[in-house]
Amino acid sequence: MDSWMLMILVFMPGVWSGDWGVTFGDQCALRGGSVVMKCSYDYPWRDTVTRVDWSRPLVTTGTWRLHPLPSLPSPRDFKYVGNLNHNCSLKINNVKPTDEGKYYFSFVTTSDKWTSKTYAYLFVKELTAVLKPSTLKEGDDFSLTCMSGCPTSTTIVWFKDGQQVWKPRSPVRREDAGSYFCAVLGQETVRSNSVTLNVQYGPENISISVDDQQFTEGSSVNLTCSSVANPAADNYSWYKRTDSPSSSSWLQVGWGQVLSLPSVEASHTGLYLCQASNSVGTGNSTDLPLSLKTEDPGSQIHLIIAGVGVIVLGTLVVAHLLYWKKQRTNAAEKRTAFGLKLSGEGLSSSSTEDQLDTVYANINTPSSSRPKNTHYKHYVPSFDEAELIYTTVAIKPRNNSRAPQESLAIIGESEDSVIYSTVVTYR
Repeated sequence: MDSWMLMILVFMPGVWSGDWGVTFGDQCALRGGSVVMKCSYDYPWRDTVTRVDWSRPLVTTGTWRLHPLPSLPSPRDFKYVGNLNHNCSLKINNVKPTDEGKYYFSFVTTSDKWTSKTYAYLFVKELTAVLKPSTLKEGDDFSLTCMSGCPTSTTIVWFKDGQQVWKPRSPVRREDAGSYFCAVLGQETVRSNSVTLNVQYGPENISISVDDQQFTEGSSVNLTCSSVANPAADNYSWYKRTDSPSSSSWLQVGWGQVLSLPSVEASHTGLYLCQASNSVGTGNSTDLPLSLKTEDPGSQIHLIIAGVGVIVLGTLVVAHLLYWKKQRTNAAEKRTAFGLKLSGEGLSSSSTEDQLDTVYANINTPSSSRPKNTHYKHYVPSFDEAELIYTTVAIKPRNNSRAPQESLAIIGESEDSVIYSTVVTYR
């Protein structure tokens, strides 16, 4: 009996309290990455685990209490990767600064439940890109580093303007300019802040723009100076070369990016130079010659020939118009004379005293239409209308006593009663 009681006293502390416990440590994670909170727990060998929980203390109504992780914001970012047999590890994805803090673990068995008396602390850090110095000139030495607040080692990669590149080396070149950030290889969502590598250099490729280097006297000229620089050139000066028997020098003739010459004179001809400068340095353009245009004798000859041609052409046109007008006038006069002649013949044939009761009539017969309600003897067409055909017809009054063959008389016969008629027919 005594031996059994001794055995019970030896085993009871371990059964009821000695085997309960949770073991874990602090962790460090980078923002945007993932981390596993390593954890292990113990319980009496005869118990079976029925439930596990991770929780965080949150302050509500002035006091704090443990909240199970499924009830926290973004529960899908927390994943239990342990089991119901001593492993209680927790994985956190897409780590955010708000995830930093204390984490507790608890479990329930068939005989009791247990909550860890200590906690695991999660530190959330960020990758930081550091550039020294912040202002660089081409050829300067510099350092570009990626710093992590977590002690765990990671492989770092660099990105320039969104594209993965090799880390730029010192001394700096203008081609290295751009926006850089670092990231963890394999976890490119874990990235640092961006830093701008700005490489400054003095003005280069300085040039003067002129559509034509020769100008006519009195015309206006604008010379524009351009350059490539970082920062942009903010000071421009203009110089003109002056030659003397003993030496030559450059005389400053203007300031600003544009040199204006309102009226070009002979004194403006010569070589011009532009000087551009910024906070880094100064540069000069190449010489630009400016000269006046000389008159081309051949062009004057061409102008004279062209003027003579215009005069000759105008003369021919006027002569043609006068000739055409004269021809029309002559034709009209001829038609008028012919009409008068016909009328005169009719009068002559009937002027004899022996011919009595003579009747004359002009008959107008247009081809298309004739003015309505107009008597024939009153309508006299103009000769400028259509082509006219004049016909003189001699008509004797009908006399039943004469033979039929004498019904038509030849003009000029001495008959008592003769009717002469002029018939005008339009075509």
